[in-house]
Amino acid sequence: MARLYFHRTFKRHIDRFPAIDRTLRHAEKAIIGVLWAAARMVTVERASDLGAAFGGWIGPRLRKNKHVLRNLEIVFPERDPDWIAATAMSTWRQIGRTLAEYPHIDELCRLDDKKRVELTFEGPPEEIRDTPLGLVFLAMHQANWNLPAMAGALGGFPLDVIYAEQKDPGLEAMIAGHRNRMPSGFIHVHHVPRKMIDALRKGRGVGLFIDHRNDDGDLIPFFGHDALTTTIPARIACKLGTGVVPTRIERLDGVRFRLTLARPIHADPAIANDRDSARDMTERVHRHFERWVREKPEDWCCIKRRWPKHVNRSTPRRPHMDEPTAGRLAG
Repeated sequence: MARLYFHRTFKRHIDRFPAIDRTLRHAEKAIIGVLWAAARMVTVERASDLGAAFGGWIGPRLRKNKHVLRNLEIVFPERDPDWIAATAMSTWRQIGRTLAEYPHIDELCRLDDKKRVELTFEGPPEEIRDTPLGLVFLAMHQANWNLPAMAGALGGFPLDVIYAEQKDPGLEAMIAGHRNRMPSGFIHVHHVPRKMIDALRKGRGVGLFIDHRNDDGDLIPFFGHDALTTTIPARIACKLGTGVVPTRIERLDGVRFRLTLARPIHADPAIANDRDSARDMTERVHRHFERWVREKPEDWCCIKRRWPKHVNRSTPRRPHMDEPTAGRLAG
């Protein structure tokens, strides 16, 4: 993680000098540790505000800020540089809030009448709750990206989420101490697809993020430009005869959130093979993601390069991506 966030001046040297990498990783853990120690001493609201101030200060100084700016320029080519910069700042403040909210994960995951996450179904809840096979819940890194794991506990169905460990064992231990308190089951990414298939066959939902670039993925249109995206979750859904559910988490006022489950998307019977069906299903999920990013761009944690390097704000978009998509969004 330290390789990703500190300035490129260090990046040129860490492969040659492992001691620099170790020092940066220790510094990263120390910074997060201090932030979390301060967050534990105050209410979740104060902690979130502290994180926003921290994220707004450090984010624009990190080398990852160039990816935030570039991603926003590609998504919003009509916007001026001032708007892009302001939205990037809001994005970093959002990320800072999420980091500072880790020590308060129990408060965020309350299921009583004081719960901070409300669940919304875009269609009949029975489409998701009453299925013989589990559904695949596909999400973006938005708002507090830990909270889609609450979908099952809030919606009344079993849910496992797929996770990947941090490369630094010390940082992983810090994060796992909070992550493991989430009201869901967990599947390590190394156990996909076997355990994912087993869970779905047992009627358990499986959730994961698909908004980051996957170099082994397929080129799927996203905001009018092809982006490398994993289609494995949709392929598994096709193989088993189940569907995928676009999943959104958005931040509301007062450290409150709305978790939205779209209607399940199933394979188009007119498409002959699973690979093409999976591509089509993933593109339809992207349509939901596009709508949600346009509505609240600051919720999107877009700190990684999403499109090929040759794509920029002046690159022509695919014409059909700008056409009305209401019919496709229904799944």
